[in-house]
Amino acid sequence: MSAELTAVLAVGATMFGVVVVVAGLILSALREVREELREVRGELRDVRKDIDELRKELGELRERMARLEGMFEGFARSSEREPA
Repeated sequence: MSAELTAVLAVGATMFGVVVVVAGLILSALREVREELREVRGELRDVRKDIDELRKELGELRERMARLEGMFEGFARSSEREPA
């Protein structure tokens, strides 16, 4: 083999090695991103559950406030009718 052919093959092998290493690094980073995405999705599910619970509790508080407002209105009306 000539020196030029040997040099071309060496450069080609080196470039192939670099491509393989870079591809491995990219795949590794992609795995890490996927794992982080799974964690974020899990945390998002937890946040959604918390929001649903807060909505339920807020609805219950609205009902309680409505009852109290009704009681106060009834009390105010009855005190207006009775002479002091």
